[in-house]
Amino acid sequence: MNILVVNDDGIESPGLRLAVEAMKPYGTVCVVAPHEQQSAIGHGITIHTPIRLHHREDILPGIDSWSLEGKPADCVKFALYGLNLPVDLVVSGMNDGPNLGTDIIYSGTLAGASEAIICGIPALALSADFGGFDAAAAQLPELVERILKADILSAGRVINVNFPQREFSPARGIKIAGMGVRPFRHEFVEENGVYWSRGGWEPAQNGPETDVWAWENGYIALTPIQINRTDYSYMPLMQERIHAR
Repeated sequence: MNILVVNDDGIESPGLRLAVEAMKPYGTVCVVAPHEQQSAIGHGITIHTPIRLHHREDILPGIDSWSLEGKPADCVKFALYGLNLPVDLVVSGMNDGPNLGTDIIYSGTLAGASEAIICGIPALALSADFGGFDAAAAQLPELVERILKADILSAGRVINVNFPQREFSPARGIKIAGMGVRPFRHEFVEENGVYWSRGGWEPAQNGPETDVWAWENGYIALTPIQINRTDYSYMPLMQERIHAR
């Protein structure tokens, strides 16, 4: 199996190394990752500026690695259509910080994985608690083994994986969960004539069926994520009230 590892924290992130080491037993691993930090970049792509590529032999001995002066989705596109790499699976991460609920709208980690399924390739997105790489690393190999043996990877969806908060090690188990709600309250602080974004996550009601609840309660949360965001349940009401077909 040919495995492409990407991320949004940049090619020098320790989380990227964890993902590479976890995937090495399952095939040939290569890396195309952002040259610099790209967290919260969402699913942006580069279309109006040049893209520079750097072959990084210094990063991971024995692993073909490139850094791209672009975004996570660019990295997947360039690996496939610029470098023409054979890719059977894309692994995005491991991210320094969870990607739960509504976080995934902003997440560069999810963008890299989502670009893979747009291109017809199965993908895993991996995220740990902030500063929680050690706890997640201890559980990652077994989790990867279980996912691959279960044959649940599909070109139509990302399997979004969030390892629990650091104090839960080992995790209480695996929970299959849907997206919860995790609103971020922004504050804009002026310093020397410019503004910096600050803030934090607000409390929200999340039931045990959600990834947020699972993460907060010590479980590894697995969530299948699709690209199609159509609300089919709302379409009949729209058709009725607009008198459309």
